[in-house]
Amino acid sequence: MSDTTPAPKAEPEAPTVKTYTEEEVNALVGGLKTKVDELLSEKKTVAQKAKEAEQARISAEQEAAKKAGELDKFEQSLRSGFEKEKGELSATLDALKSRVVGESKKAMLGQFMGSFVAPESVDVIAQLVKTEFDGTEVKTQFTDFAGNVITTDAAEFKKWMAKHPAISHLMKAEVMQGGGATGSKGGASGAGTLNRKQFENLDHTARKQFFADGGKLTD
Repeated sequence: MSDTTPAPKAEPEAPTVKTYTEEEVNALVGGLKTKVDELLSEKKTVAQKAKEAEQARISAEQEAAKKAGELDKFEQSLRSGFEKEKGELSATLDALKSRVVGESKKAMLGQFMGSFVAPESVDVIAQLVKTEFDGTEVKTQFTDFAGNVITTDAAEFKKWMAKHPAISHLMKAEVMQGGGATGSKGGASGAGTLNRKQFENLDHTARKQFFADGGKLTD
């Protein structure tokens, strides 16, 4: 009697996985960077050519109108090109001014962080620091919670904060002493009292902190 057991099938060979040396990887990455640089360069070239073509078209229209004696059309073309360029420059200038003002305010608030027990407490006074352009210079004003300007001097504003019942309890002891504040830090004596109008001028965080430190409202 013959053995009819089928022979075992050969296992398929596992596909060969390509491995790369560090030099090969660096070469691939370098090639990709080169390609990206080429594409960016081409994009800039196309954008520049489009701008030049638009300028050439406007110049051609202006020259044609001038030769034809159509002064009104020529003037209108000039004005259109000027207004477009003016608008682009104005938008760029506004964006730059906004950035400068924002960075100036951020830097000013950074000067006060060291005066607080917790640096993040500076957020309480963020609304009191107003920065804006005055001609070509950035002007900073410090206000109270009602929006009234107190001073333009950072040192004077720090003294004002050291005496304010809703802010002083958040500040370090040495700042409190420098600002002429009296009483212990924290608790009811540190928080002090506020009338209803003063309390309503505080932001949400300052209100919660005021009560947490034992502050009291007066009529």
